[in-house]
Amino acid sequence: MCGRFVQTSSPQRLALRFGATDTIGPDHAPRYNVAPSTPVPAIIAADGRRLGLLQWGFVPPWADSPNAGPRPINARSEGAATSRLFAPALARRRCVVPVDAWYEWTEVDGARQPWLLTPLGGEPVAVGALWSSWRAPTSDDPAAPALHTVALMTTDARGPAADVHHRMPLVVPDDRLEEWLAADTTQPQHLLSELVTRPAAVRVTMVSRRVNDVRNDDATLLEAMEEHR
Repeated sequence: MCGRFVQTSSPQRLALRFGATDTIGPDHAPRYNVAPSTPVPAIIAADGRRLGLLQWGFVPPWADSPNAGPRPINARSEGAATSRLFAPALARRRCVVPVDAWYEWTEVDGARQPWLLTPLGGEPVAVGALWSSWRAPTSDDPAAPALHTVALMTTDARGPAADVHHRMPLVVPDDRLEEWLAADTTQPQHLLSELVTRPAAVRVTMVSRRVNDVRNDDATLLEAMEEHR
């Protein structure tokens, strides 16, 4: 799964990297320990590509309340196409969440040990994701703000990522980004089946256990304690 990640690239850099219009602005601070329930920069297809904020934790449009049930942070690629929760979003509301790195954990000396998985090449990558827009069913105000949420897609880990966890985020390469974001992709499960076979080119690094506490969010979390390979 992907339960924490790193977003240190500025919205301006992300907009340039992925050819999107930035709607976030310069005040968004870099994050070194992004946790569920927080707003995260994401890219959707709307009048081109638009970079905005989605809250991490999926709320389906038909929910009575945002707190009425679980708010999954991940969507398994294997079952998304047949899931009552995720199938409509897979068909029509695909997006990507740019990440600079992500964390996974193993047990070392009886404690949870975090590992940093950093894409090779130094550029943020696009993680396939599904978004949702929720409005209170009892609201009579059409102008009432909607709650926009997101879940990151995951797949079986391949390559070095498999050394520290059996799952990893679903990375959408640049040559498939347009198709992934397009609302008129008629059979997204076929695209999905292609993406899950691609290994992630990453460097795996042991980092401080300070990552375990979500209140820690600074650049020292990225410092290597010991190279894994």
